Amino acid sequence: MPRRNRNRHRPRRTPADMTKTQVPGVGAGAQVYTAAQVAAMLNSISASPQIPGGFNPLPRTDPQVAFGPGLPLIPAQIDPVRQDTGRPEPRFNEYPVSANLPGITDRLVPWKVLRDAAAAGGIARRCIEIRKADIATLEWAITITKSAIAQAEADHPSMARADIEADLRKRLSPEIARCTAFWEQPDPGQDEEWPDWIGKLLEEHLVLDAVAIYPRRTYGGDLYALEILDGSTIKVLRDYRGGRPVPPQPAFQQHLWGFPRGEYVADVDPDGAVPDGYSADQLIYKRRNVRAFTPYGYSAVEQALEDLDVWLRRRQWIRAEFTDGAIPAGVLRNTAANGWTPQQVLEYETALNDAWSGQTLERHRLRILPPGFELESMADVAEKYRPEYDLFLLKQLASHFATTIAELNFTEPGGLGSSGYHEGQADIKERSATMPTYRWIQNLVTQISRRHLGMAPELEFRILGLESEDEAAADMVAQSRVQWGRMTLNEDRDRLGLPRYAFPEADMPMLMTTRGVVFLEGASEVAEPGELIGPVQAPPQDDADADGELDAPYGPDTDISNPATSGSDDDSEQTAAKKSQELAAYRRWIRRNATPARPFRFAYLTKADAPELDGAPVIFAAPGGDDRPKAGDPSPVWPGWDRDEATAAVWQPRIVRHLMAAVPADALAERWLARELVKTDTTDRTDPGQDGADSDEWAATLAAAFLTSEGIDLTGILAPLLNDLWTEGWAIGHAAARAIMSGRAKALYGWAVGDAADAARGLTAATRMALAVFRQQSAPLVRSIAAGRLAALGRVLGGARAGHQTAAQLAEALRDLLRDRSWAAMTAMTEVARAVLAAAVDAYRTGQVNACDWAIEPGACPACVANHQAGPLPLGAVWPTGDTQPPAHPRCRCALVPA
Repeated sequence: MPRRNRNRHRPRRTPADMTKTQVPGVGAGAQVYTAAQVAAMLNSISASPQIPGGFNPLPRTDPQVAFGPGLPLIPAQIDPVRQDTGRPEPRFNEYPVSANLPGITDRLVPWKVLRDAAAAGGIARRCIEIRKADIATLEWAITITKSAIAQAEADHPSMARADIEADLRKRLSPEIARCTAFWEQPDPGQDEEWPDWIGKLLEEHLVLDAVAIYPRRTYGGDLYALEILDGSTIKVLRDYRGGRPVPPQPAFQQHLWGFPRGEYVADVDPDGAVPDGYSADQLIYKRRNVRAFTPYGYSAVEQALEDLDVWLRRRQWIRAEFTDGAIPAGVLRNTAANGWTPQQVLEYETALNDAWSGQTLERHRLRILPPGFELESMADVAEKYRPEYDLFLLKQLASHFATTIAELNFTEPGGLGSSGYHEGQADIKERSATMPTYRWIQNLVTQISRRHLGMAPELEFRILGLESEDEAAADMVAQSRVQWGRMTLNEDRDRLGLPRYAFPEADMPMLMTTRGVVFLEGASEVAEPGELIGPVQAPPQDDADADGELDAPYGPDTDISNPATSGSDDDSEQTAAKKSQELAAYRRWIRRNATPARPFRFAYLTKADAPELDGAPVIFAAPGGDDRPKAGDPSPVWPGWDRDEATAAVWQPRIVRHLMAAVPADALAERWLARELVKTDTTDRTDPGQDGADSDEWAATLAAAFLTSEGIDLTGILAPLLNDLWTEGWAIGHAAARAIMSGRAKALYGWAVGDAADAARGLTAATRMALAVFRQQSAPLVRSIAAGRLAALGRVLGGARAGHQTAAQLAEALRDLLRDRSWAAMTAMTEVARAVLAAAVDAYRTGQVNACDWAIEPGACPACVANHQAGPLPLGAVWPTGDTQPPAHPRCRCALVPA
């Protein structure tokens, strides 16, 4: 069959078609442009603002002048433009190209370097553990926010703040219980309770500053656990602007063995929602030190790398001195006087080292050196080592972790003020590091609870036992307003949300002066204008028994005007009579006391009235005024009276401070009210002691038992404090007794007030043994004092339900009791006096003092006055009050002086 031509039916091509086929890469029907035409089109596109998606530059109307700044270039856009402006949004930073791919990162320090540095040298690890222990051991609670209470007050202006808070707590108590139960064990899958979980979180924060938390959920969508991941395995992804991609875009990837093994979205988008995402794909990624140029944080370990490197090299140098050291203990200098050749010197050196190497006994024997050799000793490590430099390096390292060298068990060398310096450093740390970290954790846990646990917005996570500096400053302002009459006590308690005082004085403005309290109401009726208004003063006291001391108050009708300045004839006659009586009383007193241990104090007789007594053991009245001792000031009989009150004043705030630190008022209030809430909801009330359970005494007993079960050990807190207080009191008593037995009116004290350790160093061995016996005998008293405070705390807790108190009110009531300065001052004064007198009696026995007088201070109580009038008595005898020595009652400052 003949072959047919397949192209015979195709149309014949024209010359134009033949030309188009010669242009490579151009299809049929395409239009070809020249280079000039292409350039013109590009210029028109860049200059036209109307093209969709094109960049719309801002107008440039600034005139172009000579030597001007120049016309800004038109930006070359690389990102999509906004539809409303025609210009792209700015990027967060200039990130590396392809930053989302494995192996490409802008981190300068690898993660492994930070992990290794945290474990190197010991100091960094110790600082991390201290910071972790600071927070992991704190008490916490789910509480109602202040904003929720303020909103409720605005919604119900007629209700009291306490009632509003009680209603909120009752309504939210199931939610509080649910959230509290979860945070007690945030990760049940890994069996991690709150201290373990928060410790792991702080480890990631301090070492990496990359806290990665995976909210693991059940198939039903409920939160099961918050699993803390290794932050070094999480790669933070970027969107085209360099920021965090919002859901449903992946924001994080977990890289294992060099490749992405999982990806997750951010826990929420900017609006707080998760659009088109799965809750099981969420990841919480937090940084404490947020910076604009990188998505990664800046941890404390990374900040300390340079200082840590110096510290490690310093330790390496010290180790090398004991391992690879090349400097011998000494060298022999060859003066060439012996004419030895180098070979002979080398042979002698070898023989000498062989003879002494490993031979301890040989090295202690004398060795005769050949002529021409001189021994030179080399500086050893001790001479080259300077511990001050190591302390400087320790301070540098500790500063990065916001710890002090005192927490690392190092102290400043020398100086008596180092303890105060360390206390100041602790205050600085509290302000600069501790409180900000606490607040960061509170905000983080509160945010997680609301987003993933579904906690009500009226609730928040709060670390207990922290006092905000702002609240302390507000308290100082309120205190100033109350003291100057601009606010009443009840107005201040309304500010704090505490119940009002019932006594009328709490609603009266007052002035608090150094002389006492002056109420402003009716002040103009009490005194004429221009007259100084002061509080009511106790009447002055007289020397009725003429024993040299003022011991009895004047009657109500006695004129208490100044006898030296009174201008009436009657006053002059009375003053002259009293001067005569005082002079006669002095002569009787000096006959009985040929060598008095104390001076006689005149209340009316001046030096001009009796010049013959100049140089006698007397204290004259002031010529132009009343020099009588005021109520409460002791007469100069017992030398210890110029030290006991100052010592008690130092120990009183220490007692308050230690009690406040030992009792977590907020945590106890929360737990006690939660316990009472459970009891109220319990329907089984068949207890046979039901009637007694409602009584105040029974409630206080139960509360005291609750405090004991919570581990509140006041005995352990008070015992070391009182031991130190007794030590200083014992030293005061011995010093005062030695002074009075040697005829001196003043005792010599060789230590600062409040420094018990320094006071103990001045005691002899026999005195210390007697002090140890006194401490042992006083141990039951410590337990009694602690039991009394515990019972008082129990009474406060026991009355909480009857008073419908909230947690904040109950905690404040507990703190009011703990910082009761009156009780602390009474305890300090009584125990100082007890130790002082016990030491004095011990010194009297050693000095063979057989009889003593009971010395009283002005204004002493009738019981002590009776003891004074019964003296002298043999040492150890029973006085009318039944005591063998002072103190006869709390706050008693009486003393025993040799008769």
